[in-house]
Amino acid sequence: MRRTAFLVLMLGFWCWLPAATTPIGMALANGSFQVDNSRVWGNTTLFNGSIIQTESAISQLHLTGGVQMRLASDSRATVYQRKLVLDYGQLESTPNYEVQANSLHIVATGPDGLARVQVRNQRNVLVAAVRGSVRVTNSSGVLIANVEAGKTLNLEPQDAGSGAPTRASGCLLSKGGKWIVADQTANVILELRGAGLEKELGNRVEINGVAETAPSTVPGASQIVRVVGVRHVATGGCAHVAAKVGASAVAAGSVAAAASTVGGAAGTAAAAAGATAAGIGAGTVAVIGGVAAAAAVGGLGIAGSLPGQGSSSSTSR
Repeated sequence: MRRTAFLVLMLGFWCWLPAATTPIGMALANGSFQVDNSRVWGNTTLFNGSIIQTESAISQLHLTGGVQMRLASDSRATVYQRKLVLDYGQLESTPNYEVQANSLHIVATGPDGLARVQVRNQRNVLVAAVRGSVRVTNSSGVLIANVEAGKTLNLEPQDAGSGAPTRASGCLLSKGGKWIVADQTANVILELRGAGLEKELGNRVEINGVAETAPSTVPGASQIVRVVGVRHVATGGCAHVAAKVGASAVAAGSVAAAASTVGGAAGTAAAAAGATAAGIGAGTVAVIGGVAAAAAVGGLGIAGSLPGQGSSSSTSR
């Protein structure tokens, strides 16, 4: 009986061992770097959960399945088969591989997509789309930004999390009988609920409100926002945006009728109180899904090289 139990135990151990020690890729550098607190030179094998810390040179990461990344100098990350957690520093990543920075989840999209991510501190994350576009979601999986090629966003998760007030600016449109705003900073669509929105149809506005927990039924919209304030920014100029997102900038009777029944004094008052208490700062361009976003002029997207890279070329697939 003891012999049988021993054999079963050993069989389980040997079945587990290959999975725990299966390599997931290689790390290479023109110099030394650390993996799991041990200094290595040139290259080393990576396993699930390997911690990589660079020094004066970048480290190239090649994972099984074709994923390629570059970790800039003075950076640290934990690498897994399906994601990388960037603790600090800067990283360049090819498509369809998740990079987690603070509470954000970042993925480059498109066949030739290339993202750059920089963790500046415990709050700020810079995300750049060098090629293609980059999707950014919050810890709850809500889409909070679509970064277009050549652009960089400075993102800062708020202390209030997904319960933080929402601020967005862009074209107010109608789609599927619902009101939406196409935010010009984060490049996302939000479904709007509130009174008086029909007055600004087809105009550029700034809205303030509170996100609702129910999912949006508007195709392409990331969430529903209960609007507590609308500021007129500019009249018209939204036809091309409407065409891009499959919406309308022209008034429709059914949409106007629907708007008159949305909301309620009690709900609006409660949402307004929440927005005031959280205090959206005047200098913030957008707050979506509990994450503040602002365009970063001359940011990572136009930088010619990563720190520690010198004049070498970008990652290619």
